[in-house]
Amino acid sequence: MSEEDAGEKTEEPTERRREEFRERGQIAKSQDILSLLVLAVGLSYFLFFGRFIYDHMGRVFTVCFETRFGPDLSNEGVILFTARIFYEIGYILFPLATGVIIVGILGNLIQVGVLITTKTLEPKLDKLNFFSKFIPTFFNKQAFANLFTSLTKLFFILLVVYYTLNGDTSKIAQLSLMPLDQGLSYMFERILMVLFNIVLIMVIIAVVDYSWQIFQMEEKMKMSKQEVKDEHKLAEGNPLIKSQRRKRALDMLNQRMMSAVPEADVIINNPTHFSIALRFDKNKDAAPIVVAKGADLMALRIRRLAEQNDVTMVDNPTLARALYRQVKVGKAIPYEFYRAVAEILYYVYQLRHGSRLQRQNQVSQNRALL
Repeated sequence: MSEEDAGEKTEEPTERRREEFRERGQIAKSQDILSLLVLAVGLSYFLFFGRFIYDHMGRVFTVCFETRFGPDLSNEGVILFTARIFYEIGYILFPLATGVIIVGILGNLIQVGVLITTKTLEPKLDKLNFFSKFIPTFFNKQAFANLFTSLTKLFFILLVVYYTLNGDTSKIAQLSLMPLDQGLSYMFERILMVLFNIVLIMVIIAVVDYSWQIFQMEEKMKMSKQEVKDEHKLAEGNPLIKSQRRKRALDMLNQRMMSAVPEADVIINNPTHFSIALRFDKNKDAAPIVVAKGADLMALRIRRLAEQNDVTMVDNPTLARALYRQVKVGKAIPYEFYRAVAEILYYVYQLRHGSRLQRQNQVSQNRALL
């Protein structure tokens, strides 16, 4: 493999690389989705709280038209007038601002999820040198691409506004001559129509932008073949990681085996070393299945669990040793062991049948005594 091929980033990013990018706060995120949500909140606010806005805007205009600035207007009057205007406008904007903050948080959570990282806050000396960053930041391909994208979005939005209001220029010019109620009503209708059309175009822009951000981030996270090899070597070659992985696998296997012991039909023991748990369900098993096996301490645990759950145990050192060495957990026994295991299972079934008859006879005797 040539050095160029090894250095070319053509491989999909590994989970570890994705986590590294996430820890650094480098995640695909579209600002246009946030803008879309904010516009949607604004449109919803005008739709569902139109009467509320209409009433308070009417008060604002009433205060403005009724107030006359003359020499008789005192400082206290100016302060009171300003306070009333700010109160009415604030009363209108407060619910809208609250909704914008909430959807801003939700928009980030939807795209990024819960992410707490201090990587972006770590101090870096190169960030303090403004002039060294000025030219690379403002005069590169990415900066020009971002500028072109922003201007394109602005063009389409202005185009939508133009076509929405194009036929109403004469009415807009005469807005100040209309009665207050009629002017406010017309103004709200036009604002709603403009917002609705902008939301429609922003849906398209947001989908395209978010898809592009994901594509760019995937390309940025791609790795060279050498990087993938190095990462695998680092993960596989770390003794601690390997030992932890083996321990987890062994713990999971032991848990599955221990949970299967109570369902076993028989435990075949070599009393000093091995224990094999067998299950045979004639409705679904073609041959007896080894559901658990163990040596020494694990064998002791299997026997104790079998005793607690009344699972029959049979001592057969030769068969136990052979099954332990040749059959994996979850696998059926080989054909060569059919006869020996069949004899043991027959013996176990006879014991169960005898115990059942003995219990039935005992019950009959107790009833006769009563």
